Amino acid sequence: VIYTSVPTIVVGILDKDLSDKTLLRYPKLYGSGHRQESYNLQLFWLTMADTLWQSLVLFFVPYLSYENSTIDIWSMGSLWTIAVVVLVNIHLSMDIQRWALITHVAVWGSIIVTYACLLILDSLP
Repeated sequence: VIYTSVPTIVVGILDKDLSDKTLLRYPKLYGSGHRQESYNLQLFWLTMADTLWQSLVLFFVPYLSYENSTIDIWSMGSLWTIAVVVLVNIHLSMDIQRWALITHVAVWGSIIVTYACLLILDSLP
C-alpha cells in the first residue's frame, strides 16, 4: 500500500490543470462536477471493469508462465509486487497533467524503492 499510495497522494495534491485564481474567478468551472459530466456511474463501472481486467492479467500471466517451474511462492510474490507497483505508477503517470520534480520523485522513486526493498528482502535468509 505504501509503495502505491505515496505517488497517488502527491499527484492528488500537486496536479492541477487550472490555477487557484482561475477557479476562484470562474466558479462555473465546477459545474461539470455537479452535473456529473466528468465522472459518473458509467465511468465508475468502466473503471472497475478495467481494474478487474488488469488484476486478472497481473495474476494469471506470471502464474501460468511459471506454473511448471521451480519458482517458490516468495519469488512469485516479489514478481507480483513489482508488477503491481509498476502498473499502478504507469497508469497514474498517464493521468498527470503537470509534472513537477516532486511528482517524478514520487512516481519513479516508488518503483525504485519497491525494487530495492524486494532485493533486500529476497536476499535475507
